[in-house]
Amino acid sequence: MTNFISSGINAEYGADTLQGRSNPICDIQYNGKKLFTSDDNGCVLVWTQKGDTWELLKTFEGAGSPCSTMCAYKDYVVGGYGSGHIRIFNHQEGSLVAEITAHARWINALDVNPDGLMASVSEDTVVNLWNLDKLCLQHTFSIPNVQLCGVQFLQGSGDFAVTGYDMKDILIFRKNPAFKN
Repeated sequence: MTNFISSGINAEYGADTLQGRSNPICDIQYNGKKLFTSDDNGCVLVWTQKGDTWELLKTFEGAGSPCSTMCAYKDYVVGGYGSGHIRIFNHQEGSLVAEITAHARWINALDVNPDGLMASVSEDTVVNLWNLDKLCLQHTFSIPNVQLCGVQFLQGSGDFAVTGYDMKDILIFRKNPAFKN
């Protein structure tokens, strides 16, 4: 355990080091029960807490392309890759559920709302909306001349925000009430 003193507040934190791979970590997600990490080789690791320690439960091997972004939904952990692929893993069963050629370029961000609607954004200027329960593409939007780098659902709804590299704006997309997942 390493102790760190934070600046500006009177609090001390201890840090444990989880050692699972030799590749640099790209993203971390937590679903309230399990911790997920991804790395530069595309591996996704599933961790669980046992008392005061963390235990590596499962490693989904990569294919050489970085897994730069992840999101968790129900029994799934979803990875977005530099190759433009999305891989959906069932972390309970330890299986690859689906691999999708989702974008033409690097996927920079994923987010999922409580209804299983997942958004993916990429450097290819495309926002894709996926239904994770049905494992299908719902909608595609193109935002010309913008390398998209961020996406976030708002207040548990179908509304979401996106932004791109060097953009000074955040674009808000509102869900049409007639649209059903």
